Amino acid sequence: MRTVVIGTNPRAAAIAAALAVPATDTVAGHADLVVVCVEDYSLVPRLPGDADIVNLTSGTSEDAARTADLFPGRYLDGALMAHPEHVGRPETVIVYSGSPDVFARTEKQLARLGSATYLGPAAGTASLYDAAMLNFAWATLTGYLQTAALLTSEGVAARAFTPMLNEWMRTTVAAVIDDYADQIDTGQYPGDEEWLELDEPLMRDLITVTEQRGMDAALPKVVQDLTARGIAAGHGAESFASLVEVIRGGGPGAEPATA
Repeated sequence: MRTVVIGTNPRAAAIAAALAVPATDTVAGHADLVVVCVEDYSLVPRLPGDADIVNLTSGTSEDAARTADLFPGRYLDGALMAHPEHVGRPETVIVYSGSPDVFARTEKQLARLGSATYLGPAAGTASLYDAAMLNFAWATLTGYLQTAALLTSEGVAARAFTPMLNEWMRTTVAAVIDDYADQIDTGQYPGDEEWLELDEPLMRDLITVTEQRGMDAALPKVVQDLTARGIAAGHGAESFASLVEVIRGGGPGAEPATA
């Protein structure tokens, strides 16, 4: 299978290296598979012929759907959930959506980039996963930075407490997320172990501790505000997972979620 990688950025270079082909900005001659990784969907080139197109450019699900229309029957959209240095590792998360035939034909090649998970025929699904997982990553990492700012203000080295956080994430926090997944899917948020009216005063304490040290308290204020709106909407005796209903309902100006 003759494969071409289009793109000149570090991610494209890493993809090309994993596939053992050069990265370029055009396709010269016949290609069976064209992997595209450019800075923006508007830069995806028009590619005549019958080559399978796998697009690993970041964008919105609407971008992906519009691009799929340019290559009917031969388009697969993908989301690479990693930095360039992680490309080529089997544990690297990469998701794809679009033509099932293209995925079947190219899966062996795509597996050289990382884990290849197919999400279905709607081209925009992979991009939606990308946005959702970036949200999780940024929120988690911002929480880590807030924690680091607090503890290092008292002279604790980041390297000293980070192993504890990683273990906590791997065990306790992972178990809580699994439990929340069931609650979200059923729409039932039992407050038998923790509930919003219990959590909210602790959030105000965190804001106080942060501000007393002259630090930015924007992040804990966002969480406290969301929790207060959850309580006002009738979720006070329910678990933290019930805030998904408030998030679904929109911002502070939206109608409050119902209990």
